[in-house]
Amino acid sequence: MAFSGALTLTDLNDYLGPSQVCIKPVDAPAMPVNDAQTSISVEDGVYVETSTGSSRARTTLETAQISLNDCLACSGCVTSAETVLIGMQSAEEVRQELQRKGDRVFIATISAQSVASLQTRLGRPYAVLWPQICLILRRMGFDLVLDTSLARHIALRAHVREFRERKRAKMEGVQGKPTLPMLASACPGWVCYAEKAHSDLLPFVAATKSPQQISGLLAKRVYGPEHAGASVTGSLPAPLASIYHVSVMPCYDKKLEASRSDFTSSDGVKEVDCVLTTGELHDLLVEHDFETYTPTEQELAVPRPHPEPGSSSGGYLFAILMDVYRTWMNDHPSSTPAIEQRTIRSSDYTEYLLRAETGEVLFKGAVCYGFRNLQNLVRKLQRETGMKSTRMGRGLSRRGMDEPPYEYIEVMACPGGCVNGGGQMRPDPEWKAAQEAEQAQAMQEGAPVQGWQGTDRRWVQLVEHAYWDGSALSDNVLGTVKEALSPSALRTWLETLDKSAAAMEHSFSESDFRTQYHGVEAQTNGLAVQW
Repeated sequence: MAFSGALTLTDLNDYLGPSQVCIKPVDAPAMPVNDAQTSISVEDGVYVETSTGSSRARTTLETAQISLNDCLACSGCVTSAETVLIGMQSAEEVRQELQRKGDRVFIATISAQSVASLQTRLGRPYAVLWPQICLILRRMGFDLVLDTSLARHIALRAHVREFRERKRAKMEGVQGKPTLPMLASACPGWVCYAEKAHSDLLPFVAATKSPQQISGLLAKRVYGPEHAGASVTGSLPAPLASIYHVSVMPCYDKKLEASRSDFTSSDGVKEVDCVLTTGELHDLLVEHDFETYTPTEQELAVPRPHPEPGSSSGGYLFAILMDVYRTWMNDHPSSTPAIEQRTIRSSDYTEYLLRAETGEVLFKGAVCYGFRNLQNLVRKLQRETGMKSTRMGRGLSRRGMDEPPYEYIEVMACPGGCVNGGGQMRPDPEWKAAQEAEQAQAMQEGAPVQGWQGTDRRWVQLVEHAYWDGSALSDNVLGTVKEALSPSALRTWLETLDKSAAAMEHSFSESDFRTQYHGVEAQTNGLAVQW
């Protein structure tokens, strides 16, 4: 199983190995030296406390445990300690829950990025792989196996509505309400980093829930009750505890997101009960001999769900850009705005401008992937917004400058976005050996060697290709805008999905799609300083 690299505040390189140091202090009252009444020793790998007055009074000490809530409240790591995440939410936990299933309804929701990663590693098309996944999970005891396409589209629609609210508040000069720029909130690594290192930027982080959490709402309030024979009326139609929802995601930090208290009801029921990574799902498939199953012709004919246009990380910037584009065209049908693309450092940091024929900038946004780019973005935002600056506390507002500030930014912690998440499948040894041989040949011929340390970009590109395979869409924002607006099958699909999402939204209030964030104050622990 592949693990993503943990990231600390003092080292901002991507793809680092997990740190062995956790700065979470153990709370214990200080006692004078002379008052010590016991001694602690190690016997057979177990800590034993012995009373100084009686050598026979011995107590075996319990191992200290750090929960996911401790990780959320800790200001040390930027993201999270993956060994803790795996221990709390794992395939073994799912097995145990299935063994005591009873009358509960079990639902699995699988992300498109996870399916694309499995396609790339296993070398099989979606039409074959998806029925195999569904069959294995149903054999294990799952009642429903779903993709995230509808939940993601509902999240995008809610995202667009929140952007409109923020832009309206800014134009009207409303005080005390969140304004622009609006930062994407679907990446838990980025959200956790903002809460722990840059809480001054939290008002700019979108309050809209991620597709994972909205899929949890759908599972607990719609799909689960319907499967159990209950009617959906908008209120809670069935006890949420009778529905167990598992989400398969490309990122370990999604486990941390699901454990947030904001996504747990007052009676302790979570929207998402357990999160598995792509690698963990792969282990389950192999364990149950999925390769022996051959899909039927009817299963092979099931069409692949369309990915959202714009990016393989969910298309958040594209959704905002399209809404601004459509609004302008409705008000100015004879004036078509132009879209400009500007690469800042690489494809992981790209700006997009929507400019009217008069030269007026209608919208400015960016996609920013990877913590290296994220650090530069944070400094830029602090200058533009006048918030706390990382340099001597000097916040510099960009008001009055020629170039307008950002209005929206699609932020993801992983380089390459969600298709390159830490929980995704890594290249198999044969593929890596072939690439190394190719690089060795290039060195002998004196050609420049391509590639990078960590996950090879060529492998990420293969996963990206699998993500868009069979779709008229792509991650080319400039080329996809006209496709999405033209009277084609793509537009028909978008309109159909819009209708499905709108019908589903009637079962919820707008507040159901919103959440909140909590800044974490840094705790100074001298013992944790590394010299």
